[in-house]
Amino acid sequence: MKRFHICTIANNLKQYSEMKSSFLKAGFDEKQCRYSVFDNFKKNVFDPYETFNCIQQTTTEPYIIFCHQDLLLDQGEGFDHLVQCLEHLEKIDPSWAIAGNAGTNSHYELVARIADPNNTENWKGQFPQKVHSLDENFLVIKTAAGIQASSSLKGFHFYATDLCLNAILKRHSSYVIDFHLTHLSGGSLNQSFWETQKLFYERWQSQFWFTYIKTVTGVTMCFSKSSAVRKWGTRSETTKWFFSRKYLHKLIIPR
Repeated sequence: MKRFHICTIANNLKQYSEMKSSFLKAGFDEKQCRYSVFDNFKKNVFDPYETFNCIQQTTTEPYIIFCHQDLLLDQGEGFDHLVQCLEHLEKIDPSWAIAGNAGTNSHYELVARIADPNNTENWKGQFPQKVHSLDENFLVIKTAAGIQASSSLKGFHFYATDLCLNAILKRHSSYVIDFHLTHLSGGSLNQSFWETQKLFYERWQSQFWFTYIKTVTGVTMCFSKSSAVRKWGTRSETTKWFFSRKYLHKLIIPR
């Protein structure tokens, strides 16, 4: 049985070919992996939220890799190392559902294991690290967990954090793991980013009694069922006060 279903929405054939070639060289051969490319070469036919849900519903492999086209497995880690990371994760937390290479932990600190144009600083502590938000560039999803993206959302941003929050609602967890690769893009906060952020906030603002969510881009959002609490929590002085008091963090991270 194949181990991974490697799925990529692509609009650049050259980048996708180089990405797949690096995966194959790193041991992700087609005897052990199934590759699916979702063709946006001419126009954006495939949306990440909807596409992931279709993948989740039809995948028979134990793990889905949902990743960007602009990745290279050129840091010396490949198939066997990823399998070891996931087996270790299963031992320490069988409730895990999603793993990635950059996210935000319970103290709202960046946790990363990645080479990118931003020179993102790697976390110096132990891997794996539990997080409540992940970057979209590389995601490994446990198929059996049945996690889906929110059907009300669309766009090319925030879907990894959306998956993490949906995992939390199903009592699953997400992690940054020690799997080093190169992401060729540093990302951009363009107009579509902020349009998707608005939809994302509308989707999640009332799903928790009170929590902060921080993405790897540094965007911080206060969610609460109470509009008064949301108003209080979004004030810059409130956010600064809360983030400076680590003893409070474990009390409100959504579980």
